[in-house]
Amino acid sequence: MNQLTKILIELKQVITQEKSPIINHSLVKISNQPCNNDQLSTLINALLTEGDLHHSETWAGHMTPAISATSLSGQLLAGLHNGNLLSPQLYPILAAIEQQVITWLCQLFHQQHGHFVTGSSYANLEALWQAKQFQAKSSRIVYASTAVHYSIVKACQILDLELRYIATDDNDQLLIEELDNACQQQSPLAIIATIGTTTSGAIDPLEACINLSKHFDAWCHIDAAWGGALAILPEYESLFNLASQADSVCFDPHKAWQQPKPASVLLYQRPLSPMLSTDSSYLEQTPLNSLPGSRGGELFLPLWLTLMHSGVNSLRHHSQQRLQQATRFSMLLKKQSNWQIYPSNTGIVCFRPKTEIDLTELVHQGIFSQAKINGDKVYRAVFASTNTKADSLITVLKSYF
Repeated sequence: MNQLTKILIELKQVITQEKSPIINHSLVKISNQPCNNDQLSTLINALLTEGDLHHSETWAGHMTPAISATSLSGQLLAGLHNGNLLSPQLYPILAAIEQQVITWLCQLFHQQHGHFVTGSSYANLEALWQAKQFQAKSSRIVYASTAVHYSIVKACQILDLELRYIATDDNDQLLIEELDNACQQQSPLAIIATIGTTTSGAIDPLEACINLSKHFDAWCHIDAAWGGALAILPEYESLFNLASQADSVCFDPHKAWQQPKPASVLLYQRPLSPMLSTDSSYLEQTPLNSLPGSRGGELFLPLWLTLMHSGVNSLRHHSQQRLQQATRFSMLLKKQSNWQIYPSNTGIVCFRPKTEIDLTELVHQGIFSQAKINGDKVYRAVFASTNTKADSLITVLKSYF
């Protein structure tokens, strides 16, 4: 029996133990001596119970799905391997797997190059960093919709860029006329378009954003951290054919593809150049101009093992299944209430009761979350997990109708 098999058996024994209800557990003080085994077991059990929320049929509050045993095995495998791909010559199998998954993702998103990052917050930062390096223009302006992810704000602050917001319509999509007017007044360094806004799952008018970026010689970055999961579905091929014209695209498999964190990728059309004036004589290969430094298989082995063990069709089926549940939830909510509904194509359904109905208790339970669309308070159901069921959510809401 190899080491991985032993760990998986032990893990299964821990997870299958009867879980206690979630209560406020006091942490044991860190000291020079190990803590009591019973206390440690209680805390581990409480953590497992806390994480088990993601497996519920009514878990729709956030983009934190339940992960499969296969992807968890990939995460354990990465930890056991623990190699550093800054020295790929020492780990040829791991390096080949990394390139295999990157090549597959590049084909899926119609991009030429890519690398893994720990999250799309880093990917958005690096995309704008690339824009500064490749764009031979003095503009510091970045245009993005008011629904853009907050990581774009951080990226602009770090890179000393000026973020200017473009208004959105009632469906949370960027208003292309407003963007055109802004570009006419001042040409940007970059334009950010979103496939699947964090609040409502909206998709910006991609073709128009790309055309404007070409006209004004600006970098076009697509934040598809959430909506990029649609790339695997044939019915969205035309959307991602458009995305191929962007300079860069980011995607988070740890969201709608139900992979463990961290698992994100930045894809782009132009190759990165080696870093200059860097003392890296201890490495056989000069590092690239990218944020990731030391890294192993933790960013891609879970996804690779999922693809190897279950196949692409299984991943495609899971994506279709959760989108079907989102559609069903929207349909049932419309049928059984008079609430305003904001459906999307990416698996998020926002809604607003017509009367002053307070769903705070359900928010605290992680069943729904709260957000704003154009300043209006809405509730949000996120279908990130195949475990989340529309009928179960409607059952929870029936007493509020």
